[in-house]
Amino acid sequence: MKKTLLATSALIGASVVAAGAANAAEAPVMTFSGNLSYEYIFVDNENRPVGGTDGHVLTANEQQSELVWDARGTADNGLEYGANIQWRAMGVDAAAGAFDEAWIDFRGGWGRLFVGSEDGVDGLLVPDSNGIQVGAWGTDGNGANRAETSMNITGASTGIAYYMDPAHYAGDSAKLGYVTPSFGGFSAGVSFAPEAADDTRSDFAEDGGGANNVELAARFSTDFSGVGVTVGGSYGFAESNNAATAAIANEDIESWRVGASVSVAGFSFAADYVDNDESGCAGGVNNCDAGSGWAVGAAYSFGPGGISASYQSVDENLTGANEIETDIFHAGINYQVAEGLSARINGYHIDSTDQNAATADGDSTVVIVGTRVQF
Repeated sequence: MKKTLLATSALIGASVVAAGAANAAEAPVMTFSGNLSYEYIFVDNENRPVGGTDGHVLTANEQQSELVWDARGTADNGLEYGANIQWRAMGVDAAAGAFDEAWIDFRGGWGRLFVGSEDGVDGLLVPDSNGIQVGAWGTDGNGANRAETSMNITGASTGIAYYMDPAHYAGDSAKLGYVTPSFGGFSAGVSFAPEAADDTRSDFAEDGGGANNVELAARFSTDFSGVGVTVGGSYGFAESNNAATAAIANEDIESWRVGASVSVAGFSFAADYVDNDESGCAGGVNNCDAGSGWAVGAAYSFGPGGISASYQSVDENLTGANEIETDIFHAGINYQVAEGLSARINGYHIDSTDQNAATADGDSTVVIVGTRVQF
């Protein structure tokens, strides 16, 4: 691992030095864009425990409310370089904001090298059913106080049961990454995050999640007479640094994901599968399962509008005694009212069931009505 890190660091350093020695042909050009989205959310949560969500709330959607600065430049030697900063509304019950993503990258015929708070290669290369959902983006476009809050029914893990992320997914943590150029539709990549829980500014503390997080991913995209096809997969591993609850250390992280998508004549279809095996399971817990699940989705685009639907099902058993199954159905419609202005309605039905506890079952229905301005 140390050799890999030294080699990667050397490559970054060499790229920067080469750019400086050649001098940029001209100063980087910056573009500015942004969007703001507000939603009215209605939640009907059956059998919710203390702390569960019910009722209605008016809120900004933080994943669709951000400002983006992007700077691009090219050195005389052809090296393309740039920086991207995304500032997002992040606070709950406050007007707080924070960096979402902030990274520097270098590009050329050899591929793309990046450093900073960028998605890992799983998020960059592997297709999934959420990627084609309109409006609130299925189960991928709502923050901690959105639809998944209703999953407090059984205490299911939102990471796998709602977002359906593989355990090795390091999100926007500070990382190093490389993606190859496309060779006949095939591309691959690797990313490394020292601490999966550390974003733009990191420290030396173990913050939970995964340490020395590695993601490996590949995809193949092609077009057959107007039919677009993409398949991809990722595998990842990390050291678990969650606090152990027993004398036996927690299980390390090892997980994988596969996905595929097809598009033709305005229709899109996608599916993905995730298996987290025993990633991060507490030491000494027998029969622990960090979760596995599958999802399918479809969408149709018609002029200024689009509709979509998806279904996902996840099974997990983090305690060894509570077999929790979570099924989520989503449907949405989005309409482009004018240039940069859209309106949407999204609905969710969440059914989370503990197979070993008859009293820990319940349903949740969520309706989101929102509008978004992009500029």
